[in-house]
Amino acid sequence: MNTTQLRQKVASQLNNLSPERLALVSEFLDSLESVEPTQASSLRKLPPLKREKTAKNLLKFAGTWQGDDLEECLNSVQETRSETQL
Repeated sequence: MNTTQLRQKVASQLNNLSPERLALVSEFLDSLESVEPTQASSLRKLPPLKREKTAKNLLKFAGTWQGDDLEECLNSVQETRSETQL
């Protein structure tokens, strides 16, 4: 989808929103404008951290989870992780 098509789609969607939801969209757009593009783009350019090439150093943490939210944390990691570039 090119930029013109995307703008038309968004305009069409905005026309169908209730005033309350339109206000939420406006707040979201305000928040996007307030982020400095140089900071956001520079973060995307950072190379991934490269440490040990094996998980051997992680073995010292095996079986040390404390708390009752392990499943929730694992789900969060799986939903938000990015692909690894090796």
